[in-house]
Amino acid sequence: MSVAVTQGAVHVDVRRISQRFRSGRQGDLLALDRVDLQARRGEFVSIVGPSGCGKSTLLYIVAGLLQASDGQVLVDDKPIHGPHPDRGLVLQNSSIFPWRTVEENVAFGPQMSGLPESERRSLVAHYLDMVGLTKFAGFYPRELSGGMKQRIAIAQMLACGPSVFLMDEPFGALDSLSREVLQDQLLQLWERDRKTVLFVTHSIDEAVLLSDRIVIMSPLPGRVKEIVEVNLPRPRQETRALPEFGRLRNHIWSAIRQETMEAIG
Repeated sequence: MSVAVTQGAVHVDVRRISQRFRSGRQGDLLALDRVDLQARRGEFVSIVGPSGCGKSTLLYIVAGLLQASDGQVLVDDKPIHGPHPDRGLVLQNSSIFPWRTVEENVAFGPQMSGLPESERRSLVAHYLDMVGLTKFAGFYPRELSGGMKQRIAIAQMLACGPSVFLMDEPFGALDSLSREVLQDQLLQLWERDRKTVLFVTHSIDEAVLLSDRIVIMSPLPGRVKEIVEVNLPRPRQETRALPEFGRLRNHIWSAIRQETMEAIG
């Protein structure tokens, strides 16, 4: 097995992000409190923590879908101002169009960007092949499984050519077998191009399997409690049985459990 490569300079820079929400009579709700986080170019970073700690909120801020109350996010040293094609987003419930075929869904982004039809067809064919859906190009989402719908969403994101992948529990609604298959496929896709990935998950095993680093968030308000380096060899498909895999998993679980117990105790 090969050893993980060294990533480049900081690509995504989250600087002292705080997020407050109006909460009726009870005043403002502080969801995130001065969060600092950096992802180097080509790095796979997972974000874990108790439910309600602001993981998804942080991802939506980086995506530009939500404006932070305080702080800023920089991509390639430039502040973000809303959504941009350089940041692709995949959600737990696939955001694909039910009235469009698989092929038409993947073509949507390139079509909106004005890519000529001949180039668009070639691009779509490439990404359908990459996620193993070439045979299903003419199918509608209702005719496919949950795992296949998530592969459509991933291909749809890839076809837009982002340099940063933002993934919010993309496999959370799948059965365990489909989840493991898609984890392996995502690893293979990432190994090809080494895009920068911010990946929100509730699964500690998934985070250890996929990541270069794991960010552990504290309960509400969300803060960065710890950042764990994952120095497991790549490719990762054979690492689940290694003692170091279990050690990392137990360490992260203990950290999250401690935070949760302190929050409710």
